[in-house]
Amino acid sequence: MTPAGLPVLTAGEMRDVDARATRDFGVPVALLMERAGAGALAAMERHFGDLHGFRIAVVCGRGHNGGDGFVLARRLAERGADVRTALVAARDALEGVVAEKARDLVERGGPLDEQATPEAIEGFLAATRWDFVVDALLGTGSRGAPAGVFAAAVRAIGAVRARGARVVALDFPTGLDADSGASHDPCVEADLTVTFAALKRAHVLYPGRRRCGAIEVADIGIPDGAVDAVRPAVELLSPEGAAALLPARPETAHKGTVGRGLLIGGSPGLSGAVFLAAQSAVAAGIGLVTVAIPRGLCAAAQARLAEPVSLATEETDAGTISRRALPALVERARGVRALAIGPGLGRHAEASELVLGLLASAAAPRVIDADGLTALAEARDWGAKAGASTVLTPHLGEMARLTGEEADALEARRIDAALEWAKRWGVVVVLKGAPTVTASPDGRCTVNPSGNPGMASAGMGDVLTGAVLAFLAQGVAAYDAARLAVYVHGRAGDRVALRHGVALAPAGLVAAEIPETLGELAILAGRPPLPPPLPSRPIVPRPD
Repeated sequence: MTPAGLPVLTAGEMRDVDARATRDFGVPVALLMERAGAGALAAMERHFGDLHGFRIAVVCGRGHNGGDGFVLARRLAERGADVRTALVAARDALEGVVAEKARDLVERGGPLDEQATPEAIEGFLAATRWDFVVDALLGTGSRGAPAGVFAAAVRAIGAVRARGARVVALDFPTGLDADSGASHDPCVEADLTVTFAALKRAHVLYPGRRRCGAIEVADIGIPDGAVDAVRPAVELLSPEGAAALLPARPETAHKGTVGRGLLIGGSPGLSGAVFLAAQSAVAAGIGLVTVAIPRGLCAAAQARLAEPVSLATEETDAGTISRRALPALVERARGVRALAIGPGLGRHAEASELVLGLLASAAAPRVIDADGLTALAEARDWGAKAGASTVLTPHLGEMARLTGEEADALEARRIDAALEWAKRWGVVVVLKGAPTVTASPDGRCTVNPSGNPGMASAGMGDVLTGAVLAFLAQGVAAYDAARLAVYVHGRAGDRVALRHGVALAPAGLVAAEIPETLGELAILAGRPPLPPPLPSRPIVPRPD
């Protein structure tokens, strides 16, 4: 984990963390539950303000999630809220610490009503015009679609929300799969989800992320050692974590010391892809990028590109880069720190031979995208030629061609699929989408928090490829270069959307936004834009 990354756990890992906190560190379950209720209250007040006098229904199951709900209900009552608590089970079915928290609620916080049938819970929620409803039904213990009284409670919560109430879910909206983010029928749709100790996968994967509304992580005092012992592989990259990955630029830098890159692509009708990637690489700080394109595109390159250098290559009868260009490209690759292969390359029969030849003969770190990935999908045994300093950036369709799996199956296990294939191929995999997941062959994985639907436009992947190339060329290791580029790319898109709206985020605008995005991260990293100034005049001491 990076110092500023947030761990993302499976339900099983979270159960292990809870058990270790009690067994190995002596933290009582009752104390964790008290802190969970207090954290949920704090999150509600932060989002909704003073809750005094508001009508709040807290709907609880009989497990630990229900126990958290009992604590929250008691604390809400102590704040002056008008709280009613419904238990969708028999009171005598409660055990251990959950039963203890139920007793505390009744003694100090208000009534606890048994609503153990579908008709009862529906009537309870329909009888009052609630301002808030708290879903404390199942939490991470949920499996499959809610049934029986739980299904009735979920539907009734939905009806209350439709009448204007705000819904707060503890840990998860009931009906979500904790590990895949899949939404069963029925499923609670929350305005705020308060999870405890750490994020879980359903919070960052769609459609779960949408069902959660705003998400808060409440610190309930679980020792870091309990989380570290589980060794979670997945993290959500924070802005501070991204800032920590920025390459340092010395005050004596010049274009030769901050990275030279070679970008290989372009074909008739697809020249814009390679030009966008080049524009992005320059925006992301590369010192010098050479764009290797078919000879017939050189005039267009000179008209479109100012900073990059053009390298004319041998071309096929179709105007794409020919395999005859391979020796010259390999020779040029010896003088750069990173390669990018694929934007606009085209799908000529010689493309696969060209890409494989570059993998085998060019040693520099590289990013492969677009038609470069299609060339790999048509080849065999390419993984043996790739190496851990190779970054692949497929979208779901490209990933399906590379793996032979259906796109829907890959989406259903987005995190695990990226991890599995990164390990099998021995490369860094950037599985693009919502959210984009970056996986390392050593088992690390980063979920990206930035980006928006307005970025679903042509050329956006080419902008990402250029950013990866730039960071590789500046000496950032492949996994860090990939996840930093993904964050910067998404954040640049968010900045565009904030000004223009999510329906207008063309790739060129996103590329142009990258320098200010890097400046934003540099401020977070504590790096001033300019070195301390030299003196403009001598100091003249005052006379005594």
